[in-house]
Amino acid sequence: MGDGRLRIVGIGGTLREGSSSLGALRRALESAEESGAETELLDLRELNLPMYEPGRALDDYEPEVREFVEAVREADALILSTAAYHGTLAGVTKNALDFVQFLSRDERPYLDGRVVGLISTAGGQGAANANRAMVDTVHALRGVVVPLMVTIPGAWRVTDEAGNITDDGHNERLDHLGTLVAGLAGRFSAPVGSAA
Repeated sequence: MGDGRLRIVGIGGTLREGSSSLGALRRALESAEESGAETELLDLRELNLPMYEPGRALDDYEPEVREFVEAVREADALILSTAAYHGTLAGVTKNALDFVQFLSRDERPYLDGRVVGLISTAGGQGAANANRAMVDTVHALRGVVVPLMVTIPGAWRVTDEAGNITDDGHNERLDHLGTLVAGLAGRFSAPVGSAA
């Protein structure tokens, strides 16, 4: 950090080992890194965040929560990846995003003006619904959703035991997403009046 590179934070995974949403996120972040960005992966299974409680002070939470909030605060852009559960995003993903409330009083509140890429995986066809729900959440947090969203329906068919996506077509879209997030974040972060 501190070398002037864009910082892209990926948030994803579920509480299941070998999560396809985590594998998809890893792939997109690799592409963003190849595009010159510095990346950080926040695996929600490893973080094991408690439930967000409105009114509870940040200092009253476990260190993992403070680390999560600080990582989001320092991000120039984000990539969010969720599994689709029962027609919408996973509860663990929504809970994590609720902690962005702690950025509400920052000079740059919430995700204000930050580029956000979206990925969803599903056992069936619910991935598009999960992405739509994330669009609403990101907009409520003042983030800017990139125009490419990746959905992976029937993810169990194209995922190995470690959660990695094995389908070339899906991987191509994940690579494109990582590159797009890095590229757009670079343009949004350029000083006013500079050449785009």
